[in-house]
Amino acid sequence: MKDKILKLTASVAVLALLTLTFASGIGNSGENTAKAATAELDGHKNVAANEDYTLYVDEDTLSLIIEDNKTGATMSSSITYDDGESNKTWFGAMNSAVVLTMINGNDDSKQANTFNDKVTKKFKRTQYGFTADIYWTTYKLGLTLEVELTSEGLTVRVPDDSIKEDGNDYKIGTISLYPYMGNSYMDDKEGYIFVPDGNGALIYLDDKEGRYKSGYSAMIYGNDIGFEDNKVESLLWDRYRIINSSEQIIAPVFGIAHTDDRIAYLGIVEDGAMRATIEGMPNGVMVNYNRAYAKFIERKYYTQPTSNNSTSGSLKLTETDRSHSDLQVRYIFLSGDRANYAGMANAYRDYLIAKGDLNHTDDGFRTRVDFLGTDREQWVIGTRAVVMTTVDDIREIYKDLENRGVNDLLSVYKGWQKGGIYNFPVDDYKADSKIGGTGSLTKLAKEATGKGTLFYLYNDALRINPSEYNVTFNVVKRINKRKFEEQTRKEVYSVFNYITPKRSTTEMTKLVKDMAGKVNGMCVAGITSNMFSYTYGGTNYTRYQCGNAYAELVKKADEKLDLVMEQPSAYLWGNSLAFLDMPLYSSSYIIEDAYVPFLSIVLKGVMPVYSEYVNFEANRQEFFLKLIESGSYPSFYITKESSSELIYTNSNDIYSSQYSAYADMIEEYAKKLKSVNDMVKDSCIRDHDIIGDVVRVTYDNGVKIYVNYGENEVTVDGQNLAPMTHKVVQ
Repeated sequence: MKDKILKLTASVAVLALLTLTFASGIGNSGENTAKAATAELDGHKNVAANEDYTLYVDEDTLSLIIEDNKTGATMSSSITYDDGESNKTWFGAMNSAVVLTMINGNDDSKQANTFNDKVTKKFKRTQYGFTADIYWTTYKLGLTLEVELTSEGLTVRVPDDSIKEDGNDYKIGTISLYPYMGNSYMDDKEGYIFVPDGNGALIYLDDKEGRYKSGYSAMIYGNDIGFEDNKVESLLWDRYRIINSSEQIIAPVFGIAHTDDRIAYLGIVEDGAMRATIEGMPNGVMVNYNRAYAKFIERKYYTQPTSNNSTSGSLKLTETDRSHSDLQVRYIFLSGDRANYAGMANAYRDYLIAKGDLNHTDDGFRTRVDFLGTDREQWVIGTRAVVMTTVDDIREIYKDLENRGVNDLLSVYKGWQKGGIYNFPVDDYKADSKIGGTGSLTKLAKEATGKGTLFYLYNDALRINPSEYNVTFNVVKRINKRKFEEQTRKEVYSVFNYITPKRSTTEMTKLVKDMAGKVNGMCVAGITSNMFSYTYGGTNYTRYQCGNAYAELVKKADEKLDLVMEQPSAYLWGNSLAFLDMPLYSSSYIIEDAYVPFLSIVLKGVMPVYSEYVNFEANRQEFFLKLIESGSYPSFYITKESSSELIYTNSNDIYSSQYSAYADMIEEYAKKLKSVNDMVKDSCIRDHDIIGDVVRVTYDNGVKIYVNYGENEVTVDGQNLAPMTHKVVQ
């Protein structure tokens, strides 16, 4: 048995005081009056304090300790116990404020840190913390680290203009700031790492016994197709999925909770998120310490083919210029009963609302019923229309739902445009004549809106169909100047391309202008969940430029139309009235110990959240309980005709959608879920607890919902729960 680790645990901190510029008064808390009784802690000097937290720093190593003034609990940015099993490189990283990976020719394996390497540091105290000018003399690399105590935690920042690359031999590949903030050794702490996989997942701080060689690592807002190969999931004749796709990071957050010490933090990547990864590493992955952090990408390699024949050779090249963005992580520390993943979600919600990035748009429970208009199948010459749901069909379905007592609806109409669902990009409001034409669609939209239905037309603002449009110009090329192709493995349209953000702006702006006054709403897709580096006209464009262009585009569209978005990344939430296609699970990576509805907790009661389509779920009983647990609204993808009509189209993965088969289910889900929502109304989720097979969800109006996912009857808080059931308690 090893010696008992020091009960010192590092707390990294936090949020809400965004800056003094916010009218709400969020900013640094008043005076820098440190507790006179504690001038030093474990070799770290008191550098700043406020009512809730005290920040200590080792001026030599720049290591941090943050202390909760009320409880005395702490978190540290460097290890507090050395097991003697780590090599020099890893030991240096575990004790460093900044860790770099460097690029030297074709080698990107070399690491630089502030503990092992020859580094000069110019340390200066500030009103709320300190700055340190750091320079690696051997590699001729440098940057300025700024650490500031806020009323709820910390901000750690590197200004872009402070980054120096003075030599020719070494360039910066990645930058990690305090990668061991809140670390713990093996199972010395009870708690977990929170990672933003899908809706959310936990990695427990138990002894992993060396089972895992790698941890959780994913790029914020999804992979960069400008560098990475497009991979289609392994399919057997387009029927059987044998590899699960990973869920993409929707929000730039991570966290660590030490539940035994009742201290936790939520990390929010504020600047640099568009080109950063979230790393969640349990013990046994390289070293015996649990840790979580953001890693900022400054430069990447890419493969440059030397000819049009990919088998004839290629070169490994490095980006000429590095990324240009300030880098900042905000740590919101949580104490006592708030020191858990539900507390993290509540803190993130408060942060977004205070910052103006999340607005209250939830007007009550609705059932989402989407429709497919037309697709295309191969014909003797060209293609022919496969008509699935006309305007009149939708009108009939609405009437039937009204007769069933289902009146509160949200609908997205896909495949409404001339040429069908895969005829994109769309730049004008012209409905396919096969569904009834433009005038008929306009009339339906006005009728639906008049009866209180939220009606949106679907628009994929990212893709272009090369079978229908000329793709010589305005399409995305990867950094190696090869045109990006999205393989579909479908029979009619086997490949799609992406249009540049500039062309997305042109096409969608024209469509918005044409739709305004005729149809109230648009469902935006494609650009909402993709961000990439690309090259066009001999110029390289970054993910920052891509993401900023999309943000500006939806902001302007929001001024003229009501927008909902398909799985929108967090930086777009402020311009969406609803979140569509929320994943209710994580990717179920082997290192993850529990799924948690983190994003649902963040949004419930503020922005309406709609699930992925119920009719495509294999285990509908469990999925129904997931809707109850997360407070999500149900979604159905419906056609008037049988889905068998789609077998020779690109929509052949819609294997069950006919309204006549789902009418009863839509009615059942609408009534049951509405009755639950009527109990919680517009309340937010305050707590979420996992108790064996039971989940207990507590709303801030006092309502508690119990969900039993187990196979046996159980009793929790005096409530008897049959297997696979739920109970709502006021």
